[in-house]
Parts: sequence; structure tokens; C-alpha cells
Amino acid sequence: MPRIYVALDIEATGMDPERDEIIEVAAIKFREEEVLERFETLVQPRRPVPLAVASLTGLTMRDLRRAPSFQQIAPRLRQFVRNYPIVGQSPDYDLQMLSAHGLELRNPVYDTFRLATILLPDLPAYSLAGIAARLGISVAQQHRAMADVETTMAVFLGLCDLLRAYDPETLRRLADYSAQAGLPEAEVFEAIYHELVTQGIGQLGDALAERVRSSVPGANHAAELVFLLPSDRPPRLEPTGEAPVFDLDWIGRLYGPEGPFARSLPGYEFRAGQVRMAQAVTNVLNQGGQLLVEAGTGTGKSLAYLLPAVLHAVARGETVVVSTDTLALQDQLFAKDLPLLRRTLEAAAEHDPRLADAARFRATVLKGRSNYLCLRRWFLRQREPFTSRAEALLAAKITAWLAQTETGDRAELHLSNEEQLAWAQVAESEGACLPSRCLFHRRNQCFLYRARATAEGAHIVIVNHALLLSDLLAESRVLPSYRHLIIDEAHHLVDEATQQFGFQIAHEDMRELVRRVLGLDHLGRYTGVLGELWSVLAQRPDGSARAVARELGQRLTDLWPRVETLHQHTEMLFHLLAEVAQCHPVENGGYDRQIRITGALRQETIWGTVEELGQTVTSHLRTVLSALQWVSHRLEDLPAAIRDELSELVTELDVLERRARELHGRLQEILFSPRVERVYWLTWRAQPLSVSLNMAPLDVAPLLQEMLFSRVDTLVLTSATLTVDRSFDYIRQQLGLADADELVVESPFDYASSTLLCLAEDMAEPGEPGYQRQVNEALLALLRVTRGRALVLFTSHSALQAAYRAIKRPLEQEGILVLGQRLDGSPRQLVERLKARPATVVLGTNAVWEGVDVPGEALCVLVIAKLPFAVPSDPVFAARCESYSDPFQEYAVPQAVLRFKQGFGRLIRSTRDYGVCVVLDRRVVTRRYGQLFVQSLPPCTVKRVPVAQIPRLAQDWLVRQQDRLAARVPAEGGSGDGSAGS
Repeated sequence: MPRIYVALDIEATGMDPERDEIIEVAAIKFREEEVLERFETLVQPRRPVPLAVASLTGLTMRDLRRAPSFQQIAPRLRQFVRNYPIVGQSPDYDLQMLSAHGLELRNPVYDTFRLATILLPDLPAYSLAGIAARLGISVAQQHRAMADVETTMAVFLGLCDLLRAYDPETLRRLADYSAQAGLPEAEVFEAIYHELVTQGIGQLGDALAERVRSSVPGANHAAELVFLLPSDRPPRLEPTGEAPVFDLDWIGRLYGPEGPFARSLPGYEFRAGQVRMAQAVTNVLNQGGQLLVEAGTGTGKSLAYLLPAVLHAVARGETVVVSTDTLALQDQLFAKDLPLLRRTLEAAAEHDPRLADAARFRATVLKGRSNYLCLRRWFLRQREPFTSRAEALLAAKITAWLAQTETGDRAELHLSNEEQLAWAQVAESEGACLPSRCLFHRRNQCFLYRARATAEGAHIVIVNHALLLSDLLAESRVLPSYRHLIIDEAHHLVDEATQQFGFQIAHEDMRELVRRVLGLDHLGRYTGVLGELWSVLAQRPDGSARAVARELGQRLTDLWPRVETLHQHTEMLFHLLAEVAQCHPVENGGYDRQIRITGALRQETIWGTVEELGQTVTSHLRTVLSALQWVSHRLEDLPAAIRDELSELVTELDVLERRARELHGRLQEILFSPRVERVYWLTWRAQPLSVSLNMAPLDVAPLLQEMLFSRVDTLVLTSATLTVDRSFDYIRQQLGLADADELVVESPFDYASSTLLCLAEDMAEPGEPGYQRQVNEALLALLRVTRGRALVLFTSHSALQAAYRAIKRPLEQEGILVLGQRLDGSPRQLVERLKARPATVVLGTNAVWEGVDVPGEALCVLVIAKLPFAVPSDPVFAARCESYSDPFQEYAVPQAVLRFKQGFGRLIRSTRDYGVCVVLDRRVVTRRYGQLFVQSLPPCTVKRVPVAQIPRLAQDWLVRQQDRLAARVPAEGGSGDGSAGS
């Protein structure tokens, strides 16, 4: 008989079981789709319902005043639930709340959130409503207990139906990996596995799979079969041999009031700046060369470069690479702008035959190596025991996902931080693959090289800066050949080059190397690649293989103590490095502690001990490297047939040899042979605990010039923030682009009429006594009169938290919700809540200074608490400052100005937007460099006033803007903002 379950949900005054109280409980007892019994009650709390909870649930103290206490309803709830398995959406919270209120339930618990992350890997969000929508389940109401319980029941049944579509072997592996991860849901996988086997489903498939497996060399189990069958390679792009020169006037007409965009886009607005940019991009594609373009917000810069890029790429049969910094822009280009461009070109081809071929352009997104699953490493990893819960849970997610994915892209999975770390063990990585030896690569099944092959046939290839730059250093390139490059979000290029042209040695890197080379299991058997090679060779009947096994066994006997010593001294080295970090406290405004390794530090006594341990580690690392090299050479003496059968292990051996050599060289450089053109530092992080050694180049400009800029015919770099006081001098110097053409395209928005910039002239300066208190008081006064609708930008989490503690309760008592980054959710979650409920204030740090897009009245107030200067103790910033005669004016100020412009850009996102930007750092008024910050912004209405006057000024401005907008609507007939491109 089918099992009985209880779906359960509670609503409470908050998320803290020790402080908060339950206000509603609901449960449904069900067997399959049959509802057997319901339980529902409100619960009277002893404290008021917070505004945030009332706004979500609709429950107020008036609703709860006559409800029973939890103690009164607890016995009935216990009797209802009995010993049935509990089903819930993230039910750990519900059970903790019940336990804190005296009701301890020890039933089996199945989590629909956890099941969905395994079975629906590519959902953008895993809210109950999001999962239900994906399963086709309608949701009438949210955040009320009974409505959520009904949805939870339907979601659970829907997820069980998804499981029934898997083959029994996959279900068996899901159950196994989930059990190893300690997931109660393993029982669900196991039950449906037995259900299918009992029905005889899968038995014929298993028999056929066994027959195919025996005919495919290299397949260890049926899951590998599908990836070992040959796959067709997509066609490459063929150059046409033409070099067309497109007429600039014709390009301009395409964007004009009578052009194809105007005909295709409802409410399209002609923008002269977009035409100027498109013509400049076309000109540099026509002639070759370099172009810097600052395109103000609202220009439509993406379509200003995409159309010329498509026209040239199709006409020439060549690839144009478009690089972005953020995933958001990458998604916008591929999922929104390019489809819009294709539709526009298809419609326009009827009027202009020259556009017919262009409408058939091909485009793709290509990501960095580590985003793709390496099938060789994945199947090899399954032969070893998992060492953590995260590894086992990741294995369960990958097992379910492999039956669905076409790309092998990690972005399709929902992974925790710990699972992200485990992903590195099975991901593609430079040096971890030898394509010529990989069975999956030879059959065109490798996810990375299938993506590369698709890119070789695409006219437009969208990448991120990380891949663009890391590919320059790779022995085996991922990107197809290209001669035309457009870099959007170019203000991030220097930072990304700093990271990609440097390196990091994490504690975990060393641990993983040792684990993968040689270990011992609980039975005293050798593990790792050397252990597995010895085991496989020793079991073969061939005399040559057994001879190598004997020699290898002797080597392992001698090597194992060295490997143990390497492991022990590596642990000692990185624990000592953590002590070094803790002995040198720095204020960096974040959660990491970064200590620059200077000449002075190298003279300290503790660093002498670091070097002694480093000598031991590098010495034993050389021993391990020698052993790997010996085994590689010895295997070459074996017959080809045996080597073919050992191909996966031989590849792993080669990969580890290269990795050991790389780690040895990097350790040697940081500890003993530092180079003057590089900066070194160590990073210590408390949560999760980690230590790493790091290197970065001091100057990336010559590296970019040599490896990238000099190798392309066409280079366009664009962003909304490239100039400081309308000059490209700073970015030219940073990138080494002295001879590039330049263009500034002003925003089409009327900032003078729509935007008030208030500069507080009587605040204490940051760092002075009373500054944080004044910030808190200014925020309270301002946000009360604006009723929220605000984004407040900080430069450190400590300042954000201080403001959050000071303003949250007073504002929420007045109906204004206060949300803090990391405290109440991710930046994306907070922005969505701001859009949904305008009487909200979002406090954010680095991730919110750019990329946030909230058009309309939900965001009318932007507060910049402090000018965004870099943290002086940042190792790279401090080292680079030493190369300037006036580091503050020449380096720190321009860098901060560009960051300031990015933050300011969050306020006005469309022609109908209006708002107030408040700067609570008086240095923008009192210091000579402050005028650079103001002059670098669009021409707003500027007021330099005492902070006490700002709330009234802001209120008056917003009221006048509302009146102005209301007067415009009838005259405009309600027309929208029909911009083309970002």
C-alpha cells in the first residue's frame, strides 16, 4: 500500500527559533494524491508581528489576538503528525521552531527544496512558488501556512513523478550518493527504485546496456555509455574572403526614425548617441584599429556594437568575440539583445536585401574551463570514496543532471559553497586534460570541446573577461581564432587581468594533489593514481605488467613515508601562514584578511620558520614529482594494448605530474625567489576557514598589449564609466592604449531636470569620531520623508551592519522595510523585494554598486555613504601606489571616481525615472579632488547644503517630479521607454 505522508508548514515572527514565535500552523495528511485529513490554526504570539512578516503573510495582531497559544494546540498537532514522514519546503526551520516551542518531532523528514535542487538543476530560484511553476502547479496564495502546505504536497508528488522517469541504475546511484551525504531523501529514491524494479521497468534496458558496454572499450558502467558513443562535430565557420566597407550613413539610417528598429520595436526612441557609437564601431571594423567608447546610461550601447559586429562577421565569415564582465550582461546579450536583433534583421530584409544574410548569423556563449564538467574526471572520481558530505551531495546532483544537460555547464546546477569547492575535483581545468588521450574528447563528447566546436561555427561568440584573459595563458586554447574583439564593461578589465595573470596556491590545492597521488584507505590499501595503477597492473596476467607492478610496489613502499611527510609539513606550513595573518591585523572592510609579503615581513622570525617548512615541502614535492615521472616513463615500456586500457589512469598521471611541477615552481617563487615586477600576499578567511598564497603582476598593461591587443585587427572597449572628468587618460594608462581613438556618448536622459545631487557639507569625515552616528541619523531623517524607495551604498560590511542596527527598528515601526545585504538575502533577492514593495530600503556593499537595475518609482533615492576609495592595506593597491610619484591623485582618486560613477548609475535607468542622490561624505565638498567626482557625473541639479536640510530638499524634489511626470503622461499618450539595447 502507498505510504502516508504529512506536509507541514508554519509561519512565525522571524527566523530565530530562540527569539521568534509561531503565528500559524498547517498540515495535510495524504496518500498519493488523496488528502486524508487537514490541520490548520492561527497561534497567538506574545510579541508584536514585525512589519516584514506582516507584509509577507498579511497577518497582524488584530488577526491573532483571539487565537490559541502554541501550548494549547501542540498536543493536537503531535497527534495529527504521529510517526508519518514529514514533507516540507526547507522543513529544518519549521522543526527547529516547533522544538523551541516544546514540540520535538523526530519523524523522517523529506525536503522539497533539496529534492528540487537535485531533480530540477537549472531553476533560477528554488522558492516553493518557483518549483511549483516549473512543475506546472498553480499557486493561488503564498506565505500562508495552509496554502503553502497544499503547494508543498503537490510539489512533492510532482518531484516523485520526475523520479519515475529515470532508469533504475540512476535511481540506485542517487539513493547511494544521497545516503552517503546523510540525506533522508535517499529513502525516497530507494522506494521509487524498488517500485520500478517491482514493475519490471528497466530490466530490458539493463540487458541491452550490458551488451553495448561490452563492445565499447573504456566504459566501466552504463552511465558512461552515452558519452562514449561518437557524436557529430558542428561545422566550422568558413571565411568568405571578402572585406566589405559598410557605409556609415546607411548604418545610421538603420537606427533612424524610419529604420528597422523603429519598425520592429513598439515605442522605439531614436537616440543620436547610439547612432554615433554604431558608426564609430562600424568605422573601426571597416578599417581596423582601436576605439575607446564611454556610453552613458540609456545609450543602447549593446545594439550599437552588436549590429556592426554581426554585419562584418557574416560578410567576412569570421568570428567577432564580445567579452563582458558580468553574467547579467552576458545573459542579456544572448537571451535578449541578439534575438531582438535577429527578429529586426529578418523583418528588415524584406525592405533591404543586404540584411538577409546577416539575419542568419550564429551566436553562442562560451565560458571558462572550470564551468564545464570533465567527464573523465567525473567517472574517475566515482571510483574513490567521498571524503565529505558536500562531495556526495554534488555526486547526487550531477548524476541526475547528466541525464538532462546538453552543455555540462555548472550554471545549470544549484550548488552550495561547499559543493562549489567539490566541483573543482570534477571540472575542466587547465593542465587537467590531455585531449589527445581522452576517450570522451576523441568521440566529440567532451562538454568543453563541444562548446568550443560550436564557437568555431559562430559569428558572435560571447565570453567573459576571465575566459578571454585566461585563454591567453592556456596551452590548449578554448576560444576559436579571432581578429575582432569588443570588450564591454571594460572598466573591469584591469582587475580581471590582475587576477588572471596572477596565481593562487590554496591549502586545499596541496591537499588535493597529495590525495590524488597516493594515499591509504582504512584497510591499509594504496589509493590515489599510483595506488590504483599498482593494483590494476598487479592483477593482470601479462608478465610485463606484473613486472612493472613489482617495481612500482617497491617504489610505493619507499615513497609513502615521503608523501606522509609532505602532507604533515603542508598542514604545518599553512597553519603557520594562518598565524602570520592573525599576527598582522588589517582593516579591509570585509571578511578576508590579506597580508602583503614584503621585505620587512620576510625579515621577521616567524617568516624564517615559514621558509624552513617551505624547504621541506618543496623538497618532498620534488620527490613526488620524480616518482610520477618515473612511473610515466616506465609505463611507456608496456605494450600499446595495455596502455590503451590504462588510458584514463595514464592521463591522470600526466595531469598530476604537470600540477606538481606547477605548484613546486609557484611555491619556490613566492617563498624563495620573488620577482620585483610582482606582488605577493597571503589571504586568511575565517568562514569557511582557508589560507592561500597569492601573486599578481604590478602592471598588466604590457601583458595585455603583448598577449591580446597586438594580436587583433579590431579592438573596441566600451563602458558607461571610462572617463574621469571627461578624460580617458587614466584608463589609457592602465590599459596601455595610448593611440586608441576615443568617443564619449552622453546619456540621453535629462539629468538636470530629473536628478537632484545633494552634497552634505557639515558631516564629520569618515574615520572621525561621530561619523557613523551622523550617517545613521541622516539616513533616518531622509528615509522617513521619502518612505524608503532607497538604495544605500557602503564601502564596508562593518559600516553597513552599524547602520542596519541603528535604522531597522525605527523605520520598520513606521512601515518602512529595511533589508541588508548578507543579512536578509543576496543582492538579487533584495532588489526583487524592493521592486515588489517600494516602501523599502536596501543597504548594500560592493556587489550592489553596479549591475542593479530598478527602473521606476521603487528606487527614487540613492545614498552614497562614503567615497569608494580602495582599502589602503589591499596588497595590490598598496604595491601599485609605490610606482606613482603622487599615488593618491594619479591612482587612488581616478579609481574611486570610476567606482563612484558606477554607484550613481543605479539611480536613473529610463527616461521616465527621477530621483535624489545624497552623498554623506563631506570630502566631496571640502577637498580639492572632490570636484572630480561631481564633474565626472552627468549634469545634475547640485545642492551643497547642511545635512539637516537634505530631507526637505529631497521631499520637495520628489513631489515636483511626480507632478511633472503626471503632467507628461496625458501629453505622451502613455508611451513607454522604447530603448534599443542596454
